[in-house]
Amino acid sequence: MWKRTILVVCTAVFLFAAGDGWAQAAPQSEADRAALLKAALEKKFSPQSMEVRLEGGPDAKGFVKKAAVRAKGAVIDKLRVESLVMEASDLQFNPPEEWEKHLEVKSAGDTRSRGVILETDINAAMKESVKGDRKWKSIRMDLSPTQIKAVGVYETHFLFKLHLVVKLTGKLAASPDGKQIFIRDYKLNVSGLTMPQGLTEDVIEKVQPIIDFRESVFPVSVKKIVMDETSISFVSDPPPAQ
Repeated sequence: MWKRTILVVCTAVFLFAAGDGWAQAAPQSEADRAALLKAALEKKFSPQSMEVRLEGGPDAKGFVKKAAVRAKGAVIDKLRVESLVMEASDLQFNPPEEWEKHLEVKSAGDTRSRGVILETDINAAMKESVKGDRKWKSIRMDLSPTQIKAVGVYETHFLFKLHLVVKLTGKLAASPDGKQIFIRDYKLNVSGLTMPQGLTEDVIEKVQPIIDFRESVFPVSVKKIVMDETSISFVSDPPPAQ
């Protein structure tokens, strides 16, 4: 009786382990790996729509010679990007058998990008960022061709509770590595009061960077930034081929 029980348990464990191993097995064909990569990218970016074009791969080790991604409504660093084009060569991803759980770019050659971020989406992200914040009651971005302005209501305590209107104006610029967009040459104004150092740090920490492309699973590079009243457009140098 005990021998039979042990045999049944061992058989069940073996079948479970084998089934799990088969589920995690690497896809055998390039077409299957391409489909798995697209699914992993869609999971990471949560776009409204996405087109993925691949040349030369993915091979069994996760290498892709050329890749191009076009997406609408992709989400990067909790910010919706209205339109996004990403191209890269010599992409080395982690092994394909890991893509269902985790997708990562280990290295990449030439990367090119172009995208548009809407003011409405920036403000939606800012609204989410202040939820549950004890100091910031609201914060909003206003865009124009010449500058970006952040206006927020900040609660602080001196002898009594104060609600301060904080205004930050500046210009947008990419970080040296092209992976982040920051407000540069900024000026701060707080209800006509002298700016306390702690409040200055809180303001900068809350709004910087505008977007962090290091959070993107696919390489993004930014060189030039253009603003109008409703959006931020960015592009790499050189720009994407398509």
